[in-house]
Amino acid sequence: MADDPRRVLEMARAALVAKRLAWAKTIAAPGEIAQGSIGAIVELQQAIDVIDFAMEELEEVDELDEE
Repeated sequence: MADDPRRVLEMARAALVAKRLAWAKTIAAPGEIAQGSIGAIVELQQAIDVIDFAMEELEEVDELDEE
């Protein structure tokens, strides 16, 4: 695994986005939508949001280091 924190976050985000798509496909399938599917996709989106926030923080730190 990469040692670069930004790369680690990018890889984690990509993995979560792929899982979110898989759950979206489950929800989009004909038939009844399982409540667990909705909960799973919401939790994945929250995790993606946390990673996005962490990536923004890294950018801020990089900007401060450049000053």
